[in-house]
Amino acid sequence: MLGLIIAIAIIIAIMSMPEVLEPAAKFIIKSMGPYWVIAVFIIGVIHGLKPDEHTWPITISYGLMQRNIRGVIAAVTVFAGALTLVWTLMSALAGRLMGLLNTSLLDPYVDIIVGLTMIGVAAYLVFGNHGHTEEVKTADYKVIWVHGLAAAFGGDFFIVLILTIALVPLISPGLSFLVGLAFGVGSWIAQSVIVIAVYKGIVRSIKDWGTVAMAGRIALGVLGLFMITLGIVSLILPID
Repeated sequence: MLGLIIAIAIIIAIMSMPEVLEPAAKFIIKSMGPYWVIAVFIIGVIHGLKPDEHTWPITISYGLMQRNIRGVIAAVTVFAGALTLVWTLMSALAGRLMGLLNTSLLDPYVDIIVGLTMIGVAAYLVFGNHGHTEEVKTADYKVIWVHGLAAAFGGDFFIVLILTIALVPLISPGLSFLVGLAFGVGSWIAQSVIVIAVYKGIVRSIKDWGTVAMAGRIALGVLGLFMITLGIVSLILPID
């Protein structure tokens, strides 16, 4: 029941997400001028703080499976590190090649692939007869890394691409990798704050790590179904 409540809360947050990123990003870029790296970093922080279908469902679910704050930070860092790696490489490439495809077309497929992976991992963790052991915590990091690599090609990939294309005329192409790097670091810091806050709040309320870990696994599966549904709806009813 706790896992279902957590999943529904995250889904509601995502579906009611205020669309503040784009106008805020434009304002920050215009205001910061030559301090564009700081501007991109701040935009990354905004990204990490807002409910996002490619961050919260994964980071919060895996965060709840950790035994302590150190494990939570490690889980978020692995995920955000994968995101940052992809975004850094993409922004570096975009600085050299300006005629890239509209990657927003990939969003539905990314949602479905990530959702299927989430359900598979959740089923393995719930029915795999692990018990609540330390092995459960450490075994998740490789999967979190894979999830991060996949999620990096969602809508946020397109945001980083837009920022890179907008900034390349103003900076040296050799510095374009800093766009994805700064965005990723900002997002990582903000995601860490969110997940730690959720983790502390739930653990203090429940006071039983085994129950919290199981809730994280169930939430991962439920949110995986949500991601698949979101992807299918996007394919059937594309938004112009």
